[in-house]
Amino acid sequence: MTRRTLRYELALLFDVLVWGINFPIIKVALAVMHPFVVNVFRFIFSLLVLWGLHLQAQRRSGTDFFAPLRTHAWAIVGLGLLGYVIYQVAFILGVSLTTAGSAALIMASAPLWTALMSQLLRYDRLHWLGWMGLLLSLAGTVLVVLYSPRALDFSRQALQGNLLMMGASVAWGAYTALSQPLVRKIDPSSLTFLSLLPAYPVLLILGILFFDTVTWSAVDGRAWAAIIFSGALSTGLTLALWNQAVRHVGPAHTAAFGNLTPFVALVAGHLLLNEPITFAQILGGVLILGGLLLMRRTRRLPPAT
Repeated sequence: MTRRTLRYELALLFDVLVWGINFPIIKVALAVMHPFVVNVFRFIFSLLVLWGLHLQAQRRSGTDFFAPLRTHAWAIVGLGLLGYVIYQVAFILGVSLTTAGSAALIMASAPLWTALMSQLLRYDRLHWLGWMGLLLSLAGTVLVVLYSPRALDFSRQALQGNLLMMGASVAWGAYTALSQPLVRKIDPSSLTFLSLLPAYPVLLILGILFFDTVTWSAVDGRAWAAIIFSGALSTGLTLALWNQAVRHVGPAHTAAFGNLTPFVALVAGHLLLNEPITFAQILGGVLILGGLLLMRRTRRLPPAT
């Protein structure tokens, strides 16, 4: 592994750290706003952060602001609708209709969808040890979630939410895999910003429909701070770093880091909310890290045929 690759892996660790602690933080805003209204405001801050990164990328390359759209408009728009509309809507609605444990367990399948799609499209081919590492990491995620204090729920009442979460998992896996050919041609920061531009009007319309459900006097400074944190980092900077990693270490390797998110959320819940951690969950964390290290090692090996 080169130092450059290590840099992108450290960026991915930053991503999962932000995503892990984002869950308890964004709940502050969700307690006083409809999820679609939260999206209206948090993606404003995402756009601001990504706009700044896009400007830096354009200055480095010497191209104008909308240059990528002139050559890859339909691909960028399609990727934006997939990653920012379909995924975000399915994820938020799914979480609201099922338990956090069920949602986390279903979302843990996203790296597998990424690896399968990348393999079928021949964007990224794993050695068989890489598949073993991916499955090991997934097994660790299952342990972390199953022994969570939050119960799983696969009853009929939660079926709709679970199906939405499965759709979100497939959408995120597809977004990560399908971004591979684009990030090789377009700066990842620019791609992230430009793909959000056509998606935001849809998110805005969905949010406006629920503005009248918000008691604005109850939206305090803590709620706005949570929205700024989530928008600037969780759906802003981290997505640009995620696409950078897809470009340099491949979609399957990048997606596998997502399995760390439930474990980070577990540790954050323990530190911030004093939630208990079981031995099985610690073992799950070890398996996740072991799977990631195995995948990291197999990048030195030729891909499976």
